[in-house]
Amino acid sequence: MGSAIGTIIGLALGAFGFVVMRNPMKLCLLAPGQEGYYQRAVLDRWQRVSLRLLGVLVSLFGMVIMSAALGGWLKVRSLQAVSDGLLVEMGLLFGCAWVLGLILTIAQAIRGELFDWFRIWKQGALLGPIDVYPPITPAMEKESRAFTAGFCVLVSIAIGSAAYRLYR
Repeated sequence: MGSAIGTIIGLALGAFGFVVMRNPMKLCLLAPGQEGYYQRAVLDRWQRVSLRLLGVLVSLFGMVIMSAALGGWLKVRSLQAVSDGLLVEMGLLFGCAWVLGLILTIAQAIRGELFDWFRIWKQGALLGPIDVYPPITPAMEKESRAFTAGFCVLVSIAIGSAAYRLYR
């Protein structure tokens, strides 16, 4: 029973992370009434890339949970190996994202924008969504395709390394 629940939770997290990676604006589902704030965040390239990276991490975390639960439930060693590979990739990606966040924080501190997030959040909540056409620009579509391809490569590397480790 626990493995089935773990599989469902992992699948839900993985799917939600993938959707957020493809379209970071979907994060506003978690905070109703904050569409204006998230729309302004998505229009800024660095914040959009950070939100996409968050989606990748959430999706990998969900896939780790799902593959570990399925591997334990079905007693399949290869799924456990895939889970371990995804966990290693997620850790490396988290470390890279942490360093990138540190660099961006230092850049914001130098520009004097470090504690500006509350004002931006309040402004987005008060003003509401922006009427932008098209809502998804060609640059956003290009980023989405690049992140999807990179995500597929990461998952393929984890599966390939698991297969190599098990059958060498």
